[in-house]
Amino acid sequence: MNRLLFLCTGNYYRSRFAEQYFNHHADAMNLPWRAYSMGLLRDMQNGPNIGPISNHTLDYLTTLGIDWDDSRYPESVEQEHFDQYDRVIAASRDEHYPMMQEHFQHLADDIEYFEVEDLHIESSELALPKLVAALDRLLEEIQVA
Repeated sequence: MNRLLFLCTGNYYRSRFAEQYFNHHADAMNLPWRAYSMGLLRDMQNGPNIGPISNHTLDYLTTLGIDWDDSRYPESVEQEHFDQYDRVIAASRDEHYPMMQEHFQHLADDIEYFEVEDLHIESSELALPKLVAALDRLLEEIQVA
């Protein structure tokens, strides 16, 4: 089984959506892949997130008819996690490349990046469909490979 790690800032909104959406479709397509997600923020306990997962994420998954089973609280990525995954994809190059350089400089150029911005830049009504399109392209790429 191949392993994929989605990263965002707080592991609360974009990466959690990506994890649930990807796993739902990978299962339906019988792809030998499983996704997980974590955040680059070092101190999530003092962040702005309320609860384990964003309501924007849950609402859009429900709209798409995807049953979600993710009630865990956000987790921070650590150095040792990068060796456990076949691919690592961060939600936004603009936002996450500098964070990768700060915390994992030697890996900043080794991971992949989508271009899906956080809520303070782009509404969920725009960002989540963009994320779906990126995930659909990823699933198609994996299926063809």
